[in-house]
Amino acid sequence: MSDSAPKPRLADRLRNVRVSIRDDLTVTRHVLRGEPAYVVRDPLTFESHRFDAEDYAVFVSIDAARTLGETFDALVEQGRCGREAEEAFYQFVFGLHRLGFLQLPVADDAALYRRFATRRDARNRQWATAFMSLKMPVCNPDDFLQRTLGMFRPLFTTSAFLLWLGLMLAAGVALYANWGRLHEPLAGVLTAGNLPLMWVTLIVLKTIHEFGHAYACRAFGAPVPEMGVILIFGTPCAYVDATASWSISSKRRRIIICLAGMYFESVAAALAVFVWAASGPGVLGSAAYNAMFLASVTTVLFNINPLMRYDGYYVLADLLEIPNLRQRATQFCTDLLKRVFVGVRPATAAPTDLRLGATLLSFGVCAGVYRVVLIFAIIAIIASKLYLVGLLLGCLVAAGTLWKIGAKVFGYLWFAAETAAVRARAVALSALLLVGVPAALLLIPVQTGVCAAGVLGRAEEHVIRAETPGFVTAVQAAVGQSAAAGSPLVQLENSEEREAFEIARGAARIAELRRDAALAVSAAAAAPLAQRVEAARHAADEQARRIAALDVRAPRDGEVLSALRSTDEGRYLHVGDAVATIASGRWIVRALLSEDQTAAAEPRVGDRVEFRSVANPSSACFGVIERVTPSGSNRIAHPALTHLGGGPIAVAPGTAPSSANSSAAGGAAASTAAGAASGAIASQPYFEITVRVEPTDGAVLAHGMTGRVRLAARSEAIGLHLLRRAVRFLDGLRTS
Repeated sequence: MSDSAPKPRLADRLRNVRVSIRDDLTVTRHVLRGEPAYVVRDPLTFESHRFDAEDYAVFVSIDAARTLGETFDALVEQGRCGREAEEAFYQFVFGLHRLGFLQLPVADDAALYRRFATRRDARNRQWATAFMSLKMPVCNPDDFLQRTLGMFRPLFTTSAFLLWLGLMLAAGVALYANWGRLHEPLAGVLTAGNLPLMWVTLIVLKTIHEFGHAYACRAFGAPVPEMGVILIFGTPCAYVDATASWSISSKRRRIIICLAGMYFESVAAALAVFVWAASGPGVLGSAAYNAMFLASVTTVLFNINPLMRYDGYYVLADLLEIPNLRQRATQFCTDLLKRVFVGVRPATAAPTDLRLGATLLSFGVCAGVYRVVLIFAIIAIIASKLYLVGLLLGCLVAAGTLWKIGAKVFGYLWFAAETAAVRARAVALSALLLVGVPAALLLIPVQTGVCAAGVLGRAEEHVIRAETPGFVTAVQAAVGQSAAAGSPLVQLENSEEREAFEIARGAARIAELRRDAALAVSAAAAAPLAQRVEAARHAADEQARRIAALDVRAPRDGEVLSALRSTDEGRYLHVGDAVATIASGRWIVRALLSEDQTAAAEPRVGDRVEFRSVANPSSACFGVIERVTPSGSNRIAHPALTHLGGGPIAVAPGTAPSSANSSAAGGAAASTAAGAASGAIASQPYFEITVRVEPTDGAVLAHGMTGRVRLAARSEAIGLHLLRRAVRFLDGLRTS
């Protein structure tokens, strides 16, 4: 049994105390979600606090003419609170004291020291992370804003807004007219040589942005008591204290104040568009392009995005009429986790409105996920330029985040008074987190399918080419029809070749006559002429073969994949020009796998796979892998699988086969051959697998049909899978 005396209740300590509310506080009334709310603003600290109607009634009942005990008794008599809420009433009063709204004669050395230590630690943590975010007040700009307000007040009128719309339209037209130039400097935006200019441009833009908020506040009567510098990852950016806008009862004006920064910044960005469009390469053009880039990126990722606590967040909070949206969403999600996993009912009451609860839950989850993704995306960008710096920064952020979350979670589960009644369950949950999660990562296997792009074709493809030049007189085959061996495909005509044949045949006849005449004289005289006869006959036979080649026929049974069209009649073909392509043999799929897909699936000869065509994804065909290339290649031999042919594989501009490189027949097989020859180059190597397809009943197969080949990935532990993906991601950053 402890020898120390029990700590007196707050009600016993404050019952006979007389306090009063400060006279300099300002109060404004708002209607939020159909309910009245009161915003109390402290002119000394520039902080605001919202009270609902019940709390505000208690707030205004406090008067130095009577003690707090008498005030509580009066509230009970009026029915505003119950006798059992006495301790909660005094906690509310003490909370007002912490906000600085009143004074309490409470002498608690331990509490005062704890408060001092908390503030000191908070300041130390702030300086330790000063490179990420640190506010440094500089001046009170209110007098300056009032003196210069006349120059900017017209910007907040309907006429100015219409002019702004016209300016944005003109800037859009200028961008469209210079669309080809717009993407050219994008690759050099984050280069080391451009970073100083971008850094200066960002500072100027953010200063313009904050002055937009400041002048909007003054235009609508709200003071701006503070302006300063905030360090964001070491970059000094301006900030203003616009919290006085909450004292404005008009929702429309509050939203205008929130959007005024982007309003000013967009005007600067539009002017930069005109400067960039009119200027060529140089410092001025680069600065204008940086202003355009930064104004668009920072607006989308930060300012207008409601998931970050910037302008868009306050606009959304005002539209939803939920003050302190982030805090309430975080508290709601935390309370939900406590109820579901720990089994405790938090002190804060859950909202009775289901739509409000769904809104808070959705916002809390989305904001948390987006914040994590954005932080690591920024670190990844840094690592792509400065690998070791980005890697170290990522490790520090990840370790600090995990340590902070772990300390809060386990401290709550093990030591919080709220979990005292369910301590066994809380300890069991903590053990599950400490042991179960690592065990799950190491032991639970995961098997995910790998989908690769593939193109369907025949095992054998034969391109038929012209062996004798000539003019096309008849096209006798069409794409898609079956061709038997020896069936006619194209008829050519060449009068010069026929004339040469007649000459060669006549020369052979003359040689024979001369030989026969010499043979009548003597066999010795005819011997030399016999060799000339053989040469003349050979020349005539060769010319006859060339004449026969004018009638182009199919060398084997198969399907016509490509052929000349009727519009090609009268066209002259040279030797080697493609006439048609015949495919025969079994159906096969040629699929391309990236390095990651190959490592995940580990394809082997004999593995069964599934193929679904893009044209009919509901019908699946199965097949067996026949061949796997031992090494990857950046050269893509199948143009249909590249982004130029509608496929998923991106290739470098200018490396894909052009139509000039394709055959005159212009078919899929000819295009594939051209692709292999010209070597469309992808950004990463791909491994090719050949799959023998087993057609199912009713399956519609066509040569050149593209689709997805699904391979079963090898099972591996979840943790190993995540580690493998992280290593590949880091390798990609290092080689980028």
